Amino acid sequence: MSPTRTGHKIFFMESSDENRGRLTAAFARSGTGAGLEFVASSEAGFEAMRNETVNALFVNQTQCGLDALEVMERLQAIQLHAPVIMMAPEADDETVVRALRDGAFDCVAAEAGAFDAYPSVAGRAMARFEAAQENVERWRAIIRSQKQWMSIIDAITDYLFVVDSDRILLQVNRAFASAVGRHPRDIVGNGIADVFDLEDPGQVMVKAVLDDGTPRTTEKKIGDEIYQISIFPLRVDDRRLTIHVLKNISEVKRLKDQLYHADKLASLGLLVSGVAHEINNPLTGTIAYTELLMMKATDQGIRTELKKILDSAERCKKIVDNLLTFSRQRAPSKSLEYINDIIDRTIDLRSYWLKSNNIRIVREYDPVSTVFVDAQQIQQVALNLLLNAEHALVGSGRTDAVIRLVTRFDRASRRVIFQVIDNGPGIPQNVALKIFDPFFTTKPVGVGTGLGLSISHGIITEHGGTIRYEEAEGGGAAFTIELPTGTDALPGKTNLKENE
Repeated sequence: MSPTRTGHKIFFMESSDENRGRLTAAFARSGTGAGLEFVASSEAGFEAMRNETVNALFVNQTQCGLDALEVMERLQAIQLHAPVIMMAPEADDETVVRALRDGAFDCVAAEAGAFDAYPSVAGRAMARFEAAQENVERWRAIIRSQKQWMSIIDAITDYLFVVDSDRILLQVNRAFASAVGRHPRDIVGNGIADVFDLEDPGQVMVKAVLDDGTPRTTEKKIGDEIYQISIFPLRVDDRRLTIHVLKNISEVKRLKDQLYHADKLASLGLLVSGVAHEINNPLTGTIAYTELLMMKATDQGIRTELKKILDSAERCKKIVDNLLTFSRQRAPSKSLEYINDIIDRTIDLRSYWLKSNNIRIVREYDPVSTVFVDAQQIQQVALNLLLNAEHALVGSGRTDAVIRLVTRFDRASRRVIFQVIDNGPGIPQNVALKIFDPFFTTKPVGVGTGLGLSISHGIITEHGGTIRYEEAEGGGAAFTIELPTGTDALPGKTNLKENE
């Protein structure tokens, strides 16, 4: 079979030679230029169409013994898409309705008097089929686009959802669904208040956004995390909707607070160093003259009063020295030191008081590398942290008070990590934000100056390290210091020792 390839190709399952001639003449008279192909049986027709492009298919139902449903199933099996026109002996209403219901595009009478209408029927069927195919492709493109957008939205780790003016969820991304522990299809249709706690300030913001159509952003703490909530107006088919985006900014806030704190400490350091130098000179004179007066005074009462002045002046001198240390006016004298040895020496200084207060010390040391530090300054930091932990445990009244001192080497960052962890009451969040501020203390007047952690922060920063506080697992306080290493880590196993 070599059909003429001008215009469309139309297949006929028609075995009658007489009908073939009449059909060929009818299409010739119509001037459509369509190429006709005739096959005598359905098997031959489907086999021929398997590898050829067909624009329309006429099936003589009587000769082939097939109804429209069977034809459509066979075409689907060979993955051929073309309009099917059934040729019935009598194209009455019932026959036509049944053919159309089974998937045919049209149904015509299989008689000579109707053949002249076949070109128009074929043209109309092909036009409708092409339009239908175009609609299908458009819908497929829309569905693909929707799937792509949903894939993009689901790839966003921020929580994203759409609600209507009644606060009913219309769309959510997977990140939001995972956060509330449900599948997206189980969430859509529920009220936002039933799924997520956003009534305040969410409700107030939604009303404002809907009123003036201006996007708004705020911050809110939900659980233990801080979120940036952005709400955008959306109008779909005269429905007023809002898009909500929740971004977890807890880590950003922490880094921002650290940056703010570092900047504040730098400014305070400049101020403190100037004030300390101005106070230091007259204070030195006060101490010297007081000592001279004590040497000359013979009255014991006067000597006692002078001793009080001297003690107060020396206490002020000590505070001034701490201020100068805090402002980093003295360059550290660095050398290679084992951090474990520095900690051990610090514990030795407090061993008597630790035992007196029934505080157990647990050492969890890794054979970490040396650190290039000023040993005296690092010991001062360790002592400040140890004293704070000791004070917290004594005040807690715990009978199982423990201070853990942990060291390890982080090979990824090549830094030595030192932790002081206690099982005391911990530090309230509102207090934890201020613990590194100069002169901030929770201790009674005369017990603490509020400079210990500030000085420690300055020392560690001077050494190119970091110090931070976090709540210990199971409760208590945990201070973590990271310092640059001096040499490669030493081989060996973790050494656990305990003071009995």
